[in-house]
Amino acid sequence: MQTVAIRELKNNPSNMTKYLAENQSVFITKHSKPIGITIPLNDDTLSIGIKNVVALEQYKEGLISLGKMAEFLSMTKQEAMHLLNRLDIEWLGYEDAELDEQISVAKKYAK
Repeated sequence: MQTVAIRELKNNPSNMTKYLAENQSVFITKHSKPIGITIPLNDDTLSIGIKNVVALEQYKEGLISLGKMAEFLSMTKQEAMHLLNRLDIEWLGYEDAELDEQISVAKKYAK
């Protein structure tokens, strides 16, 4: 997600449209504090719904947890994981080596 200061937006609105054309959401800030967000209108945004897109964007940017995203979308964590899978959005957050280590530990305790 990109950030554009309101002063920059006033002086050069093409920055905002450039990011939106690249399918990126944009935080608008005033005195370095977020005051709004813009999201690109594309087929995903329209079919999923704006509320869901905002929650997904916040999750992808690490601003909210999987649990908070699920709560915001009024679904279980498992349903949220299925949604992320369907949209091809990473939700595990492990590198291959870390995942192998977690599986190894889980197998050890499962015995």
